[in-house]
Amino acid sequence: MSRHRLLLCINPASGAGRGADAGAEAAARLRSGGADVEILAVPGDDGTPPVRRYSEALAARLTRTEQPAPAAVVVVGGVGMLHATANVVAGTGMPVGVVPAGTGNDLARALGLADCGVAGAVDRILSGLDLPPRCIDLVRVDLAPLPAVVPAGPDFAGTVDDRAESGAPPERVRRYVVSGVNVAFDAAVNATANRMRWPRGSLRYVVAVLLELLRYRPVDLRIRLDGPDEGDRWDGRCGQDGPVLNGSTFLLAVMNGRFIGGGMEVTPGARIDDGVLEVFRVTPLSPVRFLRVFPRVFAGRHTDLPEVEIREASSVRIEKMTAVEEPVPRGQPSRSAAPVLHGDGEPLGMLPATVTVERGELALLDDGRRP
Repeated sequence: MSRHRLLLCINPASGAGRGADAGAEAAARLRSGGADVEILAVPGDDGTPPVRRYSEALAARLTRTEQPAPAAVVVVGGVGMLHATANVVAGTGMPVGVVPAGTGNDLARALGLADCGVAGAVDRILSGLDLPPRCIDLVRVDLAPLPAVVPAGPDFAGTVDDRAESGAPPERVRRYVVSGVNVAFDAAVNATANRMRWPRGSLRYVVAVLLELLRYRPVDLRIRLDGPDEGDRWDGRCGQDGPVLNGSTFLLAVMNGRFIGGGMEVTPGARIDDGVLEVFRVTPLSPVRFLRVFPRVFAGRHTDLPEVEIREASSVRIEKMTAVEEPVPRGQPSRSAAPVLHGDGEPLGMLPATVTVERGELALLDDGRRP
């Protein structure tokens, strides 16, 4: 193996604090394997979100000409860390290596890395350095920005209108997602789990599911598959050939990978490199019914349930059909006019949204093994 320069990006907070130890081990193993390792120094807390500081530091390092360019970026963390990295390197051809150290490690499961540990992940990275990268799909999301927040900086792929250049808030933004996007119940669970400090690990997601189940109300969504066509713009016009799913929706996920929520195999047929999105929709069901079928999702044995619908698409348009105020408990954010769309566990923006697969947009270091 020839000597390669690697930019090692570590999230020390990932995996309930396990990221720091995993990063130190990864650095030592990469160096002992013959690689030159440069550790990315993320600026200290300046009041901005950590993901934005990391993204800005990564973007600045990759454009710096006074230092040798890295052969690849190696990420130690969870899907959120890879999400931020993908939004910087998408479409550039810069290969990315993954050392899973997150809480749920859903993308690591799709890549066959969840059980290999730091040593196994580093071995695959080192072997992949002298092989062509594996190109996987990304999910491109165009949507309205979050209320009272102007998404800006390299943690977003950028705005898709000219308003930000003039100093005005953008009307819509674009972001890339690795694993998948979700809205309705699962997005509410994500938001609750992100606010929780206990329990740790994937059990936190299960607790968040139980909490949300007591107060969640389905939303009326219009979901158009396979559009937009050649003439589509942000006015919502899509191709007329794809099906339209209208009605009350308990959960909607548009998946590139197979797993969400720390191991729930919601779309067993999804592949991250096939150029296809899997649309997973659940119609309303009672809390008792949900608790009876919920365990089946972890094993991917839910696809024949009458409340479950899975479709394939290359593009999906998601809109809320009504703007009726939905009562929520005191102290909780309103879930009225436009639900928040989450991607890779992070809030991205508001509906309406267009979700499109971008085939082969992210290059991964890989030794050819498949899950």
